[in-house]
Amino acid sequence: MTQENAVELRHLRAFVAVAEELSFTRAAVRLRMTQPALSRTIAGLERMVGGTLVRRDRRSVALTAAGVRFLPHAHRVLSAMDEAVRAASDRLPVLRVGFTWGSTAEYTGPIVRAFEQEHPDVVVEIRRYDDAVAGLADGRTHVGFLPGVPDDPRLGSLVLAEEPRVAALPADHPLTAHEVVRLADLADGPVVINVVSGTTTPDLWDAGRRPQVMVRVRNVDEWMEAIAAGRGVGLTPASTGRLYSHPAIRYREIVDAPRVPISLAWLRSAAHPLVAEFVAVARRTRPQERG
Repeated sequence: MTQENAVELRHLRAFVAVAEELSFTRAAVRLRMTQPALSRTIAGLERMVGGTLVRRDRRSVALTAAGVRFLPHAHRVLSAMDEAVRAASDRLPVLRVGFTWGSTAEYTGPIVRAFEQEHPDVVVEIRRYDDAVAGLADGRTHVGFLPGVPDDPRLGSLVLAEEPRVAALPADHPLTAHEVVRLADLADGPVVINVVSGTTTPDLWDAGRRPQVMVRVRNVDEWMEAIAAGRGVGLTPASTGRLYSHPAIRYREIVDAPRVPISLAWLRSAAHPLVAEFVAVARRTRPQERG
């Protein structure tokens, strides 16, 4: 690849913005550039890599299979460059904290505040990522708050609490007449599951009593709207009910469902120098388990 045809950071930033926004309009605003300039940048990147990374029509923008494969590499390059620039400058150190599902928010805030009180010279960035490990796998974050315990051997983790599960029901669902429900009560109708970062799987039910229909969504917003629209019921940690109210959804305790661990996770092989201290603060200040 000649110097004139070399991939530059501006190409990667443009691609990541389009991939995350899934909109050339929003990505252009985010990058403070015009849409035609953004389109030319993406087209130039595609010429250099020798394939189409983004497909768009009048109604939607989506990554191609090549774009999906390219995205984590772009994230890693940009993250590494940011770290290199900060290491060589006098800028304040940055710790990037990710979370996936709204149920972790009650734990994120108190621990981040405690860390900032002990380390006022560190900039802490908090972002939600709709993937299973809150942006850890491709270097977008240094630590992540997750529902469940990650089974990825690349990740270390600390369980902060264990929460009971609740059922999220459409407001007109017959089960809203009860104060509590059982897993078997939820098996007859469709169940809405977040296939990216949720904690509900068919294995929660006995083999002969599993729901026959699963409505699959990819984030908490889609999950709530699907339930509100009556497409099914949902299962979630209890804190979701405290954090996410919706006029068309009612929450009821599930008395026989296993609890959901809420974990702090980090990448073992690329440990940021501040990760160990953040974990230590989390260990000292993790909240009391909720019943």
